[in-house]
Amino acid sequence: MVDLDARGDLLQKANYDYSTLERVDLAGDVIVTCATHIWRSPDEFELHPPASHWADLSLRWRQCATGSGLLTVRCREEVASISLLASGVNPEGDFVTRQTLQTHLVRELHDTGSEPGFTLSDLPQRPLLATILLLPPATPSSRLGVALIDRCFAAAYFRYQGLV
Repeated sequence: MVDLDARGDLLQKANYDYSTLERVDLAGDVIVTCATHIWRSPDEFELHPPASHWADLSLRWRQCATGSGLLTVRCREEVASISLLASGVNPEGDFVTRQTLQTHLVRELHDTGSEPGFTLSDLPQRPLLATILLLPPATPSSRLGVALIDRCFAAAYFRYQGLV
């Protein structure tokens, strides 16, 4: 798991394992909800996490290739984060998905005075969850929700891929 800033530069790397994540309060419910939706519709879906104090959060999944895709987390209809999931099952698909996100960064930062980072190009580890925090939510509860949702989704997705 890597966290990137809004320009795409590396902020931090961390390793998560499924069993540790399950022990985080509310994570089990979020993992189960994500897993259920992934099994029902692995290509694309949108949902709200199962916690009443995260009512302002939603996520949208879009598989770009077998084993990889993009996850968008919204807070009050504003995009809070975009995450790249790359399983390594289909290296060409991982590459295309990474290029899609990198192109988006370049396009969004064009004429803003900010140069896009290219950390995504230098991340060989698989499975990979790379999250770009674009707009931190205002409340501590929503910030925790945004941080937890992408990790829980990745746990469910990579388990679906048979990797954890």
